[in-house]
Amino acid sequence: MSVIALAGSTGAPGVTTTALALLRTWPLEAGRRMVLAECDPDGGAILAGALQGQLPADRGLRNLAAASRTQDFSEAVWSQLIGLRDEHDDAAQSERRLLLAGLTDPAQAVNMPAVWGRLSGEFADMHEQGIDVLVDLGRSGAAGPAAVLALRADVVVMVVRATMRGIDAAKVRLAALRRAMDGAEGRGVRRLGVLLIAQGPYGAREVSLALEVPVVATLPFRPGEAQVLSDGAPEGRHFRRGELMRAAASACLPLRQQMVFRPERVPSGVDRLRMTGVVGRAR
Repeated sequence: MSVIALAGSTGAPGVTTTALALLRTWPLEAGRRMVLAECDPDGGAILAGALQGQLPADRGLRNLAAASRTQDFSEAVWSQLIGLRDEHDDAAQSERRLLLAGLTDPAQAVNMPAVWGRLSGEFADMHEQGIDVLVDLGRSGAAGPAAVLALRADVVVMVVRATMRGIDAAKVRLAALRRAMDGAEGRGVRRLGVLLIAQGPYGAREVSLALEVPVVATLPFRPGEAQVLSDGAPEGRHFRRGELMRAAASACLPLRQQMVFRPERVPSGVDRLRMTGVVGRAR
């Protein structure tokens, strides 16, 4: 695997929380590293959230627009990466999980259109250096100028809540992604999946049929455990063995297998939703 883009939509549960769970549980073979890039145009959340301001906000995505004009872009990117030390990792594992912190103000996104495209190329090149990349696009990054990061990723995974609202919002975003991927900027829909958050009445099969996209994995809805990743709540002794982190670890395998989406002929629109049970149930 080289580049996995995680995207959300209106009402989607934490894409960043999901990305952090994957980063912390991703199996790293000898010599490999992983970068989590917060590329949400609405701003990053990890430094002030999960890390609780323990690291200075002097490095990150916001510096690349200016840095790329005065130095080699690849060097500029590497100068902005932050090593994330995990107390559970041994010395050999330290700083093999890296963070490119996000924008500190959504207004900074106006300076980023040219940077998004250059970043997509840099992320692709990192694979040759033994580095896999998770791109956190947040709720809006899969549309607009930042969408190039999704269009040039190896796998695009939409984080979807198992509710009617979540499914409807994801359907619109996925349709736009398909159109863009089939256009000049994309490489065609080859790997597109859903990571389902199990909050709501619908299961993986229903959601997959309704969206015409395979559900790659399912994460449980565990707000208490998620707060460790979203807001830096104390981990507690059993956090790593809790349902959320165990499910995240299990999700790494299908993502690594680079699941290829092969669409089947299924009814569309409201008829398809009725067939899968998404329409017609009591809400």
